[in-house]
Amino acid sequence: MAIEKGITIGCTDLQRTGGISHICLRTIADGDAVTVDSTADTHAYSSIVDTGGSTATWYLYEFKNETPVMSVAATKENGSTVFECSLSFYLPNMTSAKLHELQSLLDTCMMAIVVDTNGNEYVLGVSEKFKNEEAHPFRDQTYLNLSSMEGSTGAAYSEENGITVTLMARQFELPRLYSGTLTIGSSAGEATTN
Repeated sequence: MAIEKGITIGCTDLQRTGGISHICLRTIADGDAVTVDSTADTHAYSSIVDTGGSTATWYLYEFKNETPVMSVAATKENGSTVFECSLSFYLPNMTSAKLHELQSLLDTCMMAIVVDTNGNEYVLGVSEKFKNEEAHPFRDQTYLNLSSMEGSTGAAYSEENGITVTLMARQFELPRLYSGTLTIGSSAGEATTN
């Protein structure tokens, strides 16, 4: 692939904000279908559906405002570039129900859609490059996995009580945006894609 265009920055780019508004997680299953957006000059997925379906169900993980962050770090070794994609968020007030749900993250291979405050929807845990054609994304080995959790009750009454969750995906391309339809249904704690 050769350089074909430059990158320009305009006034609207300078007015963008940081931050994340939604985190959607789901377990990757054999038979999930992830479709690359074939529109020119895009780096996106146009559809993510579950086995035999026309939609996929995602679960919303809410967090304390202005605490989550998604970061991407690229390293190149022996001609191959790897992207370490990290997603970290803080859950206030450790409760039995929250700890129970976090326990389910320990041994599952996930994908995420991270929605930033500008409306961009980033897909983590899926990589088109080096995909296994027979079972994409089930056998890609680019899953989003639990990297760490750190919780504290705090010592003083004014200190935080909660837990920070960090998820990591080792991908072979930059995260793609989601260009399909993501429907957030916050009252049920779920979202859907098609």
